[in-house]
Amino acid sequence: MAQMLSDTHTGNLKAKKEAGNRFTDTNLVPWTSFFLNGVDYKLLDFTGDRCTLLVKVEKGTTLAIHQHLGAVEVFLMSGSFGYTDEATGESNMIYTGGYLYEPPSTVHQPVSPDGFTGIAVIHGDVLGFAADGSEVKIGPI
Repeated sequence: MAQMLSDTHTGNLKAKKEAGNRFTDTNLVPWTSFFLNGVDYKLLDFTGDRCTLLVKVEKGTTLAIHQHLGAVEVFLMSGSFGYTDEATGESNMIYTGGYLYEPPSTVHQPVSPDGFTGIAVIHGDVLGFAADGSEVKIGPI
């Protein structure tokens, strides 16, 4: 846990850079093509079972159906992202400035009609499904 430093005379807090802090110039991190067409990412952090990615998806991309075994968080800096609940037919989308939290075990087939750029934090493994229905581990990256 971060330790707060206080000036004993005034009670004012003082900032302190922790040993584990990392400042990253994402302009220096190369884009990597994901195994899915139309998806590129920059790996910003990979710690334990969590990875943080800057993600770029081309307009009109539909991803393969997959399952996240851990939680996922997505913040869109531009574009659109979402999917349809096949059981109810309900379509859910987020747009520029939108945030999505997916609980563990979420199964979906996302679409991006406008393409998007955003930050994704993925906790745990991701499972894809082969043509025969068998599970294939495809992540976290």
